[in-house]
Amino acid sequence: MKKNWLALIVMAACSLQANANELHGLPHRKDLGNRISAGDCSPATSSIDLNINNVRTKIQNGGDMWWDLVNNAKYEVPKVETGQTPANSLFAGAIWIGGIDQNNQLKVACQTYRQTGNDFFPGPLDGAGGTTSSDICSEFDRHWQVLGAEIDEVINLWEDNGGNPLSADAIPENILNWPARNNPYNTLVGSRNMAPFFDRDEDGSYDPTLGDYPIIGQSQSNVYADQMIWWVYNDNGNIHSETGGEAIGMEVQALAFAFKTSDEVNDMTFYKYRLLNKSLTTINNCFMGQWVDPDLGCYTDDYIGCDTVLGLGVVYNSDPIDEPCGAGGFYSNQPPLVGIDYFQGPLDENGNELGMSYFLYYNNDFTVTGNPEKTSDFYGYLSGKWKDGSPFTAGGNAYGGATPTKYVFPSEPNSNDGWSECSEQNTAADRRIVQSSGPFTLLPGATNDIVVGIVWVRPPVGTYAPCPNFDLLLKADNKAQALFESNFKILDGPAQPDVKIVELDRKLVLAIEGYTTTEAYSQADPVLKKLGIKDSLYKFEGYQIYQLKSSSVSLQELTDGSKAQLIYQCDIKNGVGKLVNYVYDAAIGDDVPVIKVDGADAGIRHSFEITANAFATGDKQLINHQTYYFAVVPYGYNGYVNIDTTGILFDENQDTVYQTITTNQKLPFLSSRSVTILKGIPHITTPEFAGMILNATFGDGPEIIRQEGKGNGGLFVDLTQESVNTILQNGFMANPKYVKSKGPVSVTVYDPKSVPSADFELMIKGGTVGSGDVMSDTSVWTLQMMDGETVVSEKSIEIGNEQLIPDWGLSVYISQVSEPQLNSEENYVIGWEFEVEDNSKSWLIGVPDVDGSPFFNWILSGNYSHSGTVEFNLTSDYSTTPVGGETEFEDPTQQFENIGNRTIAPYRLCSQNIYYGPILNNAAARSQNSLKDLPSIDLVFTPDKSKWSRCVVIETCPEIALSEGGVPKMAVRRGRSVDQNGVQSSDPTDLGMGWFPGYAIDPETGTRLNIMFGEDSWQIDQNGRDMIWNPTTEFFSNNGEISFGGRHWIYVLKTQYDECAYVRQQLTLPTTATSVPISAGLNVYKTVGWVSQPILESGKKLLPISQGLIPTETTFKVRISRPYERFQAGDVINETKPRYTFNTANIAAVKNDLETAKSALDTIKVIPNPYYAYSGYERNQVDNRIKIANLPKKCIVTIYSLDGTLIRRYDRDDDSSTSLEWDLKNIAGVPIASGLYLIHVNAEGIGEKTLKWFGITRPIDLDSF
Repeated sequence: MKKNWLALIVMAACSLQANANELHGLPHRKDLGNRISAGDCSPATSSIDLNINNVRTKIQNGGDMWWDLVNNAKYEVPKVETGQTPANSLFAGAIWIGGIDQNNQLKVACQTYRQTGNDFFPGPLDGAGGTTSSDICSEFDRHWQVLGAEIDEVINLWEDNGGNPLSADAIPENILNWPARNNPYNTLVGSRNMAPFFDRDEDGSYDPTLGDYPIIGQSQSNVYADQMIWWVYNDNGNIHSETGGEAIGMEVQALAFAFKTSDEVNDMTFYKYRLLNKSLTTINNCFMGQWVDPDLGCYTDDYIGCDTVLGLGVVYNSDPIDEPCGAGGFYSNQPPLVGIDYFQGPLDENGNELGMSYFLYYNNDFTVTGNPEKTSDFYGYLSGKWKDGSPFTAGGNAYGGATPTKYVFPSEPNSNDGWSECSEQNTAADRRIVQSSGPFTLLPGATNDIVVGIVWVRPPVGTYAPCPNFDLLLKADNKAQALFESNFKILDGPAQPDVKIVELDRKLVLAIEGYTTTEAYSQADPVLKKLGIKDSLYKFEGYQIYQLKSSSVSLQELTDGSKAQLIYQCDIKNGVGKLVNYVYDAAIGDDVPVIKVDGADAGIRHSFEITANAFATGDKQLINHQTYYFAVVPYGYNGYVNIDTTGILFDENQDTVYQTITTNQKLPFLSSRSVTILKGIPHITTPEFAGMILNATFGDGPEIIRQEGKGNGGLFVDLTQESVNTILQNGFMANPKYVKSKGPVSVTVYDPKSVPSADFELMIKGGTVGSGDVMSDTSVWTLQMMDGETVVSEKSIEIGNEQLIPDWGLSVYISQVSEPQLNSEENYVIGWEFEVEDNSKSWLIGVPDVDGSPFFNWILSGNYSHSGTVEFNLTSDYSTTPVGGETEFEDPTQQFENIGNRTIAPYRLCSQNIYYGPILNNAAARSQNSLKDLPSIDLVFTPDKSKWSRCVVIETCPEIALSEGGVPKMAVRRGRSVDQNGVQSSDPTDLGMGWFPGYAIDPETGTRLNIMFGEDSWQIDQNGRDMIWNPTTEFFSNNGEISFGGRHWIYVLKTQYDECAYVRQQLTLPTTATSVPISAGLNVYKTVGWVSQPILESGKKLLPISQGLIPTETTFKVRISRPYERFQAGDVINETKPRYTFNTANIAAVKNDLETAKSALDTIKVIPNPYYAYSGYERNQVDNRIKIANLPKKCIVTIYSLDGTLIRRYDRDDDSSTSLEWDLKNIAGVPIASGLYLIHVNAEGIGEKTLKWFGITRPIDLDSF
């Protein structure tokens, strides 16, 4: 707002002479010379900016704010870069107070623009009549500021120090000098009750070294903002030259604060006033209120209004375009709306809170509806009177009507039958508003609080109709109101965890070791709670791990790729992955989706290996002795879906229709509002612990032995070759051993320096699901060091959680999974591997499944439904249709179809087509084949005949008339049995048995499995009638018919290896049989787990059977998620529930190894060497610094010049680092000269080392001073 000071003064003087009408019943304004005694304080001069979020505003110390005391508005939103022209939404504001004392004397304290003087002065009043002095006013002519980040720092220091007193030197200056009662570091305050603080020991005194810190509210509320500014002023420091009124004796303690957030609160500021009546006089008919001069961009086109329920004053533009006027900024085609929310008013004499009793206005002119010109005018605007004493009235411009009103323009502008400036088509102007509370009786010594919030929104371009609605503003104000009602407890997000960095050779391990509080995070959103949303809680969801460019990167800069790079992410496995917040974008005027996290939804991890520098180009490997910076940012999640039935529409007959509206959370992601900068320096580890040998790296694990139970928890397990050999020999192994890091439970190394050499036992304890054997989700695990400590899991096995055990340097991750199910989108396939011993001799492929092909579509997974002829109906993917339900496909996501490049599949999902399908054409047999007991398998092809599997050979010819002996498809072949050399049995009744050149093992149970293969005995030219597993390379025969290499299909059963004795008995049919009996089919084929259609690579051949057929050993591994469950393997100690043992001797760290310590002396070096006036360790232009690296814990480092003069000596005894920094100064603190120096290291009991170092120092940089 442009203030023409000369014109205002002249007009005011003329008006005072011409206008003699005053409010009836009130005394005349007294001449200033007859005033009661007041202080001799000078006007306030201090000012400060509140600027932590998207608002930049100026706070004065004379009762006013939002302007610069010259002629410029200073409530800038959105905040712009320095040098740009800002648009401002407010020009000035102040607290007004007025009332009548017991002698019928009008007392008023108000402030506007100081052009005629001041009513308020800096500093407090004393408690004996409310007096002050110029010295006190001068001393308090200042503001005290503190940042939330500084409070975070002090709280962290307090916690890290175990709750013991802190050093004052460690505490930020703003907190040390906070003007709170009895602060020993700010004697100005003394015993006055002034700025609010958290009183940790509740002794009533502020001492930041004892854990106290600034807050918004009272002493036991620990809520603080991101920026808080406190000041104090009074109305008795001098005469009231602004209003001419009598002093009240009021002390006002003010707190301005703001939060930096990602929602509407980022555009808000808040003000809390504590008003203390220090006089001995009772004030009757007292009113207190907030005066505001709003200038919404251009100051000449503003309208005002209010919401009486919310106590909200509103300022909006009179048209959709805010045009320029004067030299200030403007909002152009996207004008905002501003709300002044009068959250809390004073208390009446009965202790009842008074809200907004009046909402009034006046114009910037000197009419009866304009600027106050005498004391009674100020009081009139507080108490509902125009300058001529007439009441505000409803309708029109609120002047001269018939019906008195307390609230002007209380309707939304777009209301057809309401009263608003827009509906009245008032002439827009430069308005002032007053929101006041009263009347009430102000008693001596009374304390009252007024709390005000400024809410700012900017509707999208094109939506600001000539008469806009307040919807967007009211939505934001609801959030502000909820924040007030929660005592301004902002959503903080999860707390920072305790993080340790393990420093290794060219790598770092970031370990989240203290996470209990972080992951227990649960906080109600006051806005959602106020709206009645049942799911108002934000809960911990995961972590984001960033590498930072430097130690000065802030939380707000994490999205700047030049300063921060996301290197890891993990989150709870709960179906929640990608989180998108909808954030208002002022540039386009609407909410835009912003991906905040692309979650893996794979469970919580707490250890992360870092080997690459995310900011490096070229070689990214971490470099030893360089410092790297990181941040661990935990985040929360709330994904409410609210069903709202209050949305009202109208049908074509204008009858009311209620529409159900679904509203989703627009801000599901909530980051922690604080960040702790972590640093790590990679280095070799041999000098540590008097010579250390590491026998493990990050992620290594012990060889785990299963003792009881079974299952893999979704882990890819691998047996040791020793265990495989035992299983082949015995058919089963009670205690199989697993390859390192490939066991059925995940026990891995995260800190190789801390791993002990010991025996351990891990058990899963708890109940089972129903009457079955599967362990319940509520089960927990225990890990015991034999003859030592026992660690119990922090969470149940339902939740995927990596638990770190710092004392042992080990992490444990155990997560229960469900049995494979039909009609499920859950992933049950852990993975598959195809291993060829000699890749130059690869030989095996398979018949691939091809969707849509009637010949090659042999795996019926997916969600395709074919409606063709009956003959091809079976090319539809398998589905089930419950009675009265919708069709559900058995494998809707095709997870089982894509194993082994579509060359192997569960029996349950294979095609029954009599001509091209590899399984029995019997729906009952297929439907009773369950996925629940589908095993993981190792299917091994080997030339070692000692490992071959005796098995039945199945007839796979689809035509009974063409098969040898007229055997139906899927029965035992009627060919003579053969031995391992392919020689037929001499017994003519010995039929149907052959040898599969390999074996199958279930690695989870330690069981060797039955296996059988097929032949199409009609395809003699494709080796289909020799009882030997020897497929060819041909997909088609010479006459164009499907051959599939002779249909040497492989079937891996779920049953323990017995040389297929039971299968042979069931499927050997009489010569009269024309099909496999239903009972036999059920008995056998419901036990088949896996089916494969192998074929040879083009141009390849098998070896002669005398040489073992298989060109090179080939292994096909398929791993399926199996739940942990009861299973009796050997000795029963844990009720047959899963129990495992392991030993860490071969992965444990060896410490105090003298030979290693001696050899580590050879690694000591100086960095850089030579030194050419600069090193990467220097912190500023005047710093000189090098590093002596790879030192033992205890040693003496002595630096000499070439002539033997002692330059510097370090007596080192430090196990926190293997290096020291030399600032290139001598013992006296004088910088050294350029030249050659000797550095001698003496490690008692280990040895000595001498190095030469050459350095060229640089001149002093005078520009830095």
